[in-house]
Amino acid sequence: MSLNNTTVVVLGGSSGIGLATAQAAQAEGARVIITGRDAGRLETARVALGGHADAKVLDAADETGTRELFAGLPALDHVFITAGTLVLDAKLAPDTSTLAPAMDMRVWGALYAAKYAAPKIRPGGSITFMSGTASRRPLPGASVATASCGAVDAFARGLALDLAPIRVNTIQPGYVDTPLFDGIFGAQRDEILAAAGAKLPVGRIGRPDEIAQAVLFLMKNGYVTGINLVVDGGGLLV
Repeated sequence: MSLNNTTVVVLGGSSGIGLATAQAAQAEGARVIITGRDAGRLETARVALGGHADAKVLDAADETGTRELFAGLPALDHVFITAGTLVLDAKLAPDTSTLAPAMDMRVWGALYAAKYAAPKIRPGGSITFMSGTASRRPLPGASVATASCGAVDAFARGLALDLAPIRVNTIQPGYVDTPLFDGIFGAQRDEILAAAGAKLPVGRIGRPDEIAQAVLFLMKNGYVTGINLVVDGGGLLV
């Protein structure tokens, strides 16, 4: 149950939960490879990792880019896919072209990553997807994003059988303080998140490093596969 001398790939590792996971894995002795769509943010993340991580520009919804990324790696041990986006779609009013990224990034991104990473994963390795508690408690006005979470949860359980002995799991975070909410809530971000945290049994929203530690558990524990691990501060209870 150690990541020392392993290779960990984090797709979507330039900020938030992905970056926190990369930092935690590196602290345990793993060689880390991070990806992100924005070259500037990716370089900032690489510096935050002490300049020791490899950083590759990649859109998780790009099949060709994902195939080339994993083709260039001799072998690896663990893959964490954080890619996903929240698209507001009350009553499905937006054009389908606006709604499509919510599915493309999370669902197709998960499929591409699993398809091209699996042949390179060494014995004892794992794939971890990230969805969200929306698959258990739907988000009003975001039904497509909610569906994308449920699809990834089911996909992971299927792959846990199909790709065995590679272990496949999903992490389901609740409210976590990440840049994802910057564009959604705007100037009211802190106020809205504080109100959401106050309703939770733990009295606050989560931190990226707390989710990262749960992801590392899924990577390291060789007896865990096919689960959807909820880390939400008790949100589903209330």
